[in-house]
Amino acid sequence: MWKGYYGREPFDLRLTVLRMWRRIWLIAAVTILGTLVFGGGYYVKNVLLRGEGPYAAESVFRLEYAVDDVEDMMDVFINAATWNTYIKSKVFLDEVQAGLTGTPEIGDQELAESMEAFVLTDVRMPSVTVTTQDPEKSERIARAVEAAMVRNLSFSEIASVTVLDPGEAYEVIPDVRPARAFWLSGILSCFFALTVLLLKETGDDSIWLPCTIGRRYGLKVAGTLADRGLAENMRYFFRDASGAEGMGRVAVCGALERTVSGEVLEKLRKRCPDIVGEGWFAAQYPLKEGNCEKLREAAGILLAVPAGPHVGKRLEYMLDYLRQQDCEVTAVILWEADEKLIRRYYFGRQPGSGADKRSKYGNEG
Repeated sequence: MWKGYYGREPFDLRLTVLRMWRRIWLIAAVTILGTLVFGGGYYVKNVLLRGEGPYAAESVFRLEYAVDDVEDMMDVFINAATWNTYIKSKVFLDEVQAGLTGTPEIGDQELAESMEAFVLTDVRMPSVTVTTQDPEKSERIARAVEAAMVRNLSFSEIASVTVLDPGEAYEVIPDVRPARAFWLSGILSCFFALTVLLLKETGDDSIWLPCTIGRRYGLKVAGTLADRGLAENMRYFFRDASGAEGMGRVAVCGALERTVSGEVLEKLRKRCPDIVGEGWFAAQYPLKEGNCEKLREAAGILLAVPAGPHVGKRLEYMLDYLRQQDCEVTAVILWEADEKLIRRYYFGRQPGSGADKRSKYGNEG
């Protein structure tokens, strides 16, 4: 009787690679589609539909700290966080608003959001960047900020402030990299397609190779119709059932209802005429009522398992049913097999015959 090893058979990397190679068109299609959707969307949003960018004016200041020695300056210098807190305070905003008289009114919140302070390399040279949607507005605020910084700076650590570089408005060009977006979209789309296909391939119960049946169900596998060792395997597996004259009763039945047993038997007779004798007969689908009685009367049972997806679980159900009916499967043949896939799996060579063939198919005994 059969023993199930479904889900515990070793991962077949070679078969997986061949199956993935056959779906290279799908992987390529998903990659191209993902590149066009995500990379193209990024390009349209940030390049084609990008409106006029904001304008910034950066003012650079020179500070003189109220210290006697340069080394003491490191103990009292003001960092960027303190500068940002200061320029957004009510005291400083009022000073800036005083310098904006005679211009369209700007609210304190808008004014605070438009300013940002930086201390990049030298602690004595902070900068304030004003960013708005209008270049003239950015420059007006920048002039008012410069005046407020020079006129009334509320830091006792600072002796004086000088405007080193007055801010002039320039358009802020966003960091748009469409080429990188296209590459990243393609890589992620390809990775997604590979991951989904690998998960599907790993969890699928498909049967594509004769050796899969041997590894997964522990059954003897005669091979496929195109195998060179098919006749020798059939002779060995049914040596007791065929009898001295090869006239023993052997039932040939399909593992799935779509498999026509008569067609399988006819092709076997053409392929192995000296083994498949008159006593061999085509049995009806075993799951139909009353068909197992003829199988029990036969000296041997050859089960034709069609290759393809979603076969494994149905085959397992069939084998369980046959076991309950005391119908022992003598051997299995892989029907409608993809011979090109099998040849590539064995590097272009058909598996050997006899004992070597049974070993490659994972047969026991």
